[in-house]
Amino acid sequence: MKKIRTWQLCRTGTFGQDGAKITEQDLKEIAETFTPTRPITIGHDAAHGDNFPKFGDVLVIDGIYDDAKHRGEKVLVGQVVLHPELEKQFSDKDDGDGCYKGWSVTIPKRASDGKRYLHSLAICGATPPKIPGLEQLMTKSCYSDGDTVEVFDFSDAIDYQEEIPMTEEEKKKMADLETENKRLKEDAEKASASKKDEENKKEKFSDSKEYADMQKKIEDLEASRKEAVVKGVCDKFADIPAGLKDSVQKVAGVLASTTESFEFSDKDGNKSNKTALDLFSDLLSGLIAAPKKEEVISRQVNTDEFNDKKDDGKETDWGKVAAKL
Repeated sequence: MKKIRTWQLCRTGTFGQDGAKITEQDLKEIAETFTPTRPITIGHDAAHGDNFPKFGDVLVIDGIYDDAKHRGEKVLVGQVVLHPELEKQFSDKDDGDGCYKGWSVTIPKRASDGKRYLHSLAICGATPPKIPGLEQLMTKSCYSDGDTVEVFDFSDAIDYQEEIPMTEEEKKKMADLETENKRLKEDAEKASASKKDEENKKEKFSDSKEYADMQKKIEDLEASRKEAVVKGVCDKFADIPAGLKDSVQKVAGVLASTTESFEFSDKDGNKSNKTALDLFSDLLSGLIAAPKKEEVISRQVNTDEFNDKKDDGKETDWGKVAAKL
């Protein structure tokens, strides 16, 4: 029968008189570079000589976990097995029994890549371990035919929480949540597939001949509209000088490209919406309706008051006047 122990092998922090620091990266490298099995010795010095026997093995690295008793620190956990002779002298409890208690790892860096690795694990006697407070988490016994079953009473360092069965109400809520989650997932998948289909349809239609023909018709209709609007403006003002007609047509063509309207108010407060082309048309109307300078002078002359009456109000006989001359 063998007793397999689960131990905290080392943890992060700063330890010893020399202030040696172990980081989480160190723990990751130890777990990564671990090659089973690694020897267990009594004291660190025994690991430096081939003539010293080993007293057990580090079998496997279980992983890296949060240290429940040292907030913010990580701990490397592994399984070890001790030699039967060492088992007799090793103490699991703080009762003073046993010659050996506690352990310490040797974790140098490899020359090839500078990564830390587990060289060996030393069982401590009179000299305490460099990392204090490392704990045994659990033990289990492996039996073979003919072994006598023994029961070991030990203090487990991990508080295991018993699984509390759910009530019927909790089970129903859990089932409802799972059903709702499944429905939402299916709806999301359908919506995603539908959206993808629509996008594919749009892409295919935009590349089709029907789409190209429709775009051509729209462009032709827009060109016809602009042509009709420009023609309407030019026909409306037949008195435009021949030299200006071409410029008027070009300006009207540019303004006809936009259909955006603007709101205006007259002197009486009446509001109306007009496009840029409407404003251009109003401007032309004002320019054409304005009288020329010669017309204004002519009107002033024609409106002067001339008559054939004398001061006494009688008509003048211009024939007699001419005879006297």
